[in-house]
Amino acid sequence: MPESQPRHPEQPEHYLDRILNPRSILIVGASKDPVKRGNRAIQSLVSDHYTGTIIPINPREKEILGFACYPSITDAPGELDLAVICTAAHTVKAVIEECGRRKVKGAILLAAGFSEIGEQGRILEDEVVALARQHGVRLIGPNTNGMFSARLGCNAWGLPDIPRGPLGLLSNSANCVTSIVMQARTHGFMGINTMLSVGNQADIEFHEYLECLGEDPDVSAVMLYLEGFRNAAAFREVARRTTQKKPVVMYVAGRTSEGKRAAKSHSGSLAGAYAINRGALRQSGVTVVERLYHLYPVAEALSLFPPMRGRRVAVVSEGGGPLTVAADALVEQGLVLAQLAQRTQARIHAVVPNATAIDNPVDAGGGTDPRAEYYGPIVRAILEDPAIDAVLIVGLLGGYADRFGDQAAPAEHAVCAELGAMMREYGKPVIVQSHYADVKTQSLRILREAGVPFQRHVEIAVQCLACAADASAARVRNADASAPRVRNADRATAIPGTTPAASPEAVRLIDAALAQGRDLLETEARDLLQAYGIAMPGHRLLRSPADAADAAAYFTGQRLAMKVVSADILHKSEAQGVLLGLQGADALRDGWTRIAANAEAYHPGARIEGMLVTPMAPRGTEFIIGITDDPQHGPVMLFGLGGVFVEVIGDVVFRAVPLAPADALDMIGSLKHPSVLDGMRGAPPVDRDALADLLVRLSRIRELHPLIAEIDLNPVIAFAGGQAVVDARVVLRRNVPANA
Repeated sequence: MPESQPRHPEQPEHYLDRILNPRSILIVGASKDPVKRGNRAIQSLVSDHYTGTIIPINPREKEILGFACYPSITDAPGELDLAVICTAAHTVKAVIEECGRRKVKGAILLAAGFSEIGEQGRILEDEVVALARQHGVRLIGPNTNGMFSARLGCNAWGLPDIPRGPLGLLSNSANCVTSIVMQARTHGFMGINTMLSVGNQADIEFHEYLECLGEDPDVSAVMLYLEGFRNAAAFREVARRTTQKKPVVMYVAGRTSEGKRAAKSHSGSLAGAYAINRGALRQSGVTVVERLYHLYPVAEALSLFPPMRGRRVAVVSEGGGPLTVAADALVEQGLVLAQLAQRTQARIHAVVPNATAIDNPVDAGGGTDPRAEYYGPIVRAILEDPAIDAVLIVGLLGGYADRFGDQAAPAEHAVCAELGAMMREYGKPVIVQSHYADVKTQSLRILREAGVPFQRHVEIAVQCLACAADASAARVRNADASAPRVRNADRATAIPGTTPAASPEAVRLIDAALAQGRDLLETEARDLLQAYGIAMPGHRLLRSPADAADAAAYFTGQRLAMKVVSADILHKSEAQGVLLGLQGADALRDGWTRIAANAEAYHPGARIEGMLVTPMAPRGTEFIIGITDDPQHGPVMLFGLGGVFVEVIGDVVFRAVPLAPADALDMIGSLKHPSVLDGMRGAPPVDRDALADLLVRLSRIRELHPLIAEIDLNPVIAFAGGQAVVDARVVLRRNVPANA
């Protein structure tokens, strides 16, 4: 891969550009001792052929490593872009003061001893940030290993032999950066353009770095190791824009309680709930990988692949074993082993008449000794098939000369070059799993130069394809920045596409409940949902057993559910406050009395508003839908399988609010067991559009009413013609300042 080239002269600079690509660098705390940071920083810049000006600062030295040394920043000559501060935490405030007087644009704070160590460190960090902002100095860190930028050879990190290339890398952890750099160095496919250890993000935050790399034409993809956000909403918005231009691939740490504690102690960042982080990032187009060692190969592949139009993959190999392993991996990653067209199969048969399989997966071995020259016409035929979105080659490719002798090399070399040309010609991803990936054969070097990624393990190669499919779908999903639109908008006064005003009825309900210091009653929650066009089953509130006759007449012949309505009883089932299958006035009267007695036993003195009566919902699939607040992402939507599925598999996904219709449909399709949407155990298929409509309307309700803390619809029973909200709960914020 070519090394990074200078930014195009017509490309406008990002406000961080002169900090990440400095023309001059101050080394504050420069030293002649080769083991100290103040010496190693200069060594790194020299070793990487930094093209800017190096200015050591040390009042006791005249010269260090051949560079004139100055007693203070004030004495340093010329325009100053970046200060690398190698001194201890307690000295930093004075250094920042001096940087401010000399109009230094940015500073890297290498020292630890700030917010990551506790309250005293946080106080110092806040003081440093306030001082820097007063003087207009932007800060990288503290608690960082620095940065590397290939454009000017700026290695302010200290890690030697960083391979150069088009990838960006941002990380909370310096050691994880080292691990990824070693992958790049060993694999030898793509190098690094810019990398940063962001440290505590006391000033410059993740989203600012990402925005800068997103606007840099020399960066083809961005990798991130994340332990926590400072501003999750800003990051999601920058990520949404960036992923329209290039891949953003992330590993999110802190997936367990132990991992969260480690993240907190490491960088002072709060690691949010992993499932929420993953869902919100996916919504913004970010590709989230499950293992740190997947970060580099996925970013590499996504920067080489053309957009992947779907999830249909063809697999080609020389034998049955690798084909079986690949087929399993494809299904596990949610990809489809698509059927090849008859015309495609005929073309493959003409190339390998003795092949044992030509319908997908494809046996390119021909039942005899495999030949590399078979791959060219086979892959071309598959790429021309409109039913295929990508090709995975598994097995010996890359090692034919090693396996079958030098006479096999010319044909294999030609095929490896041809694969890259075909990938670009047909605009479909091609990836190779080679048993020889670690050997770096001449054929694999040709494949690399042709722009085709290869992997040692089939599972990683398949994940690259799955991530490519997800990233391409997200790019399409997020391309339309217009306001969400929902069905039946004429019934919803506050849905995007109509008017931004809140429903007066909803405002009245919320204000009345807050005035009484309580959450919405279920009857009120139902009225609020109806005010925004969400269809609710009819209901009657029986304030006493005497109302049973009227309710029975209203619901003549229908089987009914009865539930207690009380601000003091949150969990109705625990209080035995629910009865099902009631029919007729006598059953309703008896039910009223039974539930009232149960409620009194559960919560003596509970305020009982009455009993809500509603028809039993039709048979369908049960879901949980809700909105809650996340400390990092703010309001988030929850969608998952309900009923027995909750206890058995816990299949729940999250997205951040606001939710667009495309987000809602993606959310529904992201269940771990999406087959339930198509009907199981005799249940009818689910109306996905109706569910998506409900999710978007709930999202809009939360946007319009920030005094709502939680919405809980559990269960929602979905069926072919829509859905029925069986139970609704709305929790309000209390003791909120009037101007909040």
